[in-house]
This record gives sequence, C-alpha cells and structure tokens, in this order.
Amino acid sequence: MYENCHAELKMHRMILQDSFFDKTIYQCRVITYREEEECLYLLAEEAELTAFSLDGIYECEIVDEESKVVCSGMIQERYWNKLGKVMKFQIQRGFYKKLLN
Repeated sequence: MYENCHAELKMHRMILQDSFFDKTIYQCRVITYREEEECLYLLAEEAELTAFSLDGIYECEIVDEESKVVCSGMIQERYWNKLGKVMKFQIQRGFYKKLLN
C-alpha cells in the first residue's frame, strides 16, 4: 500500500520525563506496511539508528502519488540488515489525511 513511499518521521512527545526531545525531522522510506500487525517498516535514509529514541512517540507523514497521510506511534525495533538501517514503527493512532492549506 505505502511501499517505497517517502516518509518523514518527527518526535511528537517523550514517554520518560527527563528524556531528550529531538526536534529533527528524519527522512525515511517505507519498506513495507503490515496492516494485520499495524506496523510500518521504515528505512532511515541519512540518520544513524541511535538517533531514534525507543522512548518517544513519533508522527510519521507518508507522501504517496495522490496525498499525504499521517499516523503516530513508537519505534519498536531498530537494526541493520542488507537493505540498510531498518526500523519497525508500531502504529498507535491510525492513518488520517493531512489537509494542505
């Protein structure tokens, strides 16, 4: 559904009170979307995997040919494989269209 679409990942809030809030917008690409698991597998394009906090809630904006959709969730896993720097993003609040002004 969203495979090979461009995605932007930005931190929305932190779970732990004394954690570092990162204002950076990270560029990613969607590897796959698993609807039954409600998760996205993302490929980080430039950032190191350690830049992504496992204690943060992120907003993920996906741009496809027709529209922009947004969801929010947490990064469950981050690892290297033959594709590159991969993250498993667990969706908490499902997709909604982003209105353009």
